[in-house]
Amino acid sequence: MSFGPMLRRYRSQRGLSQEQLAFEAEISTRHLSCLETSKSAPSRTMVLVLGSALDITLRDRNALLEAAGFTPAYRDEPLDAPAAASLRRAVDLVLRGMEPNGAVAVDYAWNIVQMNGGAARLLGLFVDVPAAPLEIMRNLVLAVLHPAGLRPAIVNFEEVAAFTLERARREIAARPNDPRGPEMLARLEAVPDLPHARLATAATPGPFLTVQLRKNGVEAALFSTIATIGTPIDATAEELAIETFFPADEATSALFRRLVDA
Repeated sequence: MSFGPMLRRYRSQRGLSQEQLAFEAEISTRHLSCLETSKSAPSRTMVLVLGSALDITLRDRNALLEAAGFTPAYRDEPLDAPAAASLRRAVDLVLRGMEPNGAVAVDYAWNIVQMNGGAARLLGLFVDVPAAPLEIMRNLVLAVLHPAGLRPAIVNFEEVAAFTLERARREIAARPNDPRGPEMLARLEAVPDLPHARLATAATPGPFLTVQLRKNGVEAALFSTIATIGTPIDATAEELAIETFFPADEATSALFRRLVDA
């Protein structure tokens, strides 16, 4: 897609009129119209200004630049690439700092790219890991929802599944141009016997949802937090999130300590 139609598509997806986007980018509506109809060619700086005004992802800003004939402005290296060494170190520091709590680093499609010892110990307690399919256990959302993953151990599965599905679908909808979104939706729809996402309500007691786990007489109550890189200037860094599972009661805290000492 050439620059003009791509710009118009991003603007439409954001629900902005030409007047609104021109105001945010501090340019005239006429100039914006000429850019969208390809009557004018943008400078590299103008493309970056428009990407910022649209508040699109760094990956989409790179796509806008390439459509306009420029090289990408933001690095986009896999986490295991040599150029991503500083990012890997940052992820390692955060994961280690979360011990003894379980923490996993995931990409935009919730694929697990790294986990700490606490997460491995949790999975070992509540999932038959050797029997679980790798394609399920390598994705955090599928590991929670699938019958071969954590699902049999989640006491309040209906609540957890409803909130998880709602969050997943909302985040996928926020990135309409990413092809990984439809792929992930297809994988979710293939999971059997899931509740409808609209069942997620605020009726759960307390300020957050607690995940209740039970297997072979062992119980745990967890809540999670999600951390992201504060100032990403790299497309991979922008898409990384670290989800940490903390004990929601003292009994679970004691369980975590015992697991470390074991």
